[in-house]
Amino acid sequence: MRLRDKVAIVTGAGKGIGRAIADSFVAEGAFVVAVEIDAAALDALRRATPAQALLALEGDASAQAVVDEALARTLDAKGRVDVLVNNAITYSEHGVTATSDADWAATIDSGLTAIFRWCRAVLPPMLDAGRGSIVNLASVNQLVANPNLAAYTAAKGGVHALTKQIAVEYGPRGIRCNAISPALIATERTMRGRSPADAAWDAEAYPIGRIGVPADVAPAAVFLASDAAGFVTGIDLPVDGGLTALAA
Repeated sequence: MRLRDKVAIVTGAGKGIGRAIADSFVAEGAFVVAVEIDAAALDALRRATPAQALLALEGDASAQAVVDEALARTLDAKGRVDVLVNNAITYSEHGVTATSDADWAATIDSGLTAIFRWCRAVLPPMLDAGRGSIVNLASVNQLVANPNLAAYTAAKGGVHALTKQIAVEYGPRGIRCNAISPALIATERTMRGRSPADAAWDAEAYPIGRIGVPADVAPAAVFLASDAAGFVTGIDLPVDGGLTALAA
């Protein structure tokens, strides 16, 4: 129970990595405020989670109004925020020349600006308490790029930089901020349109011999959110099956 009695907000908590993190946090003793835009996914999480361990909020995590509502309801219910996990993102899949201004703006807003909004919102109550842990989902794409992900890669690079900024600026006041950089993780979205042959080809790129699953990422989030990581801040933790260690 590494997160016993901690109050954690998790964005994009209904599917994929976010769902695995929310489930793991509850299993480790946390009270989770789950923010999810997909009503069906949120309902599935609600039905699978003890009522006393979950506050489920439907909404677009990139919207300031949703940020404000989630924080207000969290503070009303529990009086504090111990942990924030920024996981939610929507993004376009285009190269630079095919990325429109609208595609760029939507991805940057969802994948970077929204994270800034959430951090800006939770920092005051964390600072009042003199403690807090922020975990941002970055990506190996800010370390090694892939084609057709121009805006996504730029957003994740910004997440990496913002993580370090918060760690340095607010560390003296008890706030830790870290990032996790997953490689390819098998989710409903990432596997859409991929054949078994595609999946086998993907796995060959990884020294560990397979691509990841959401349950590979959740333990990293649990650790960084927990007091066991009390001397860990400003890092980017690759959860990538060895991908970024592999020489080209």
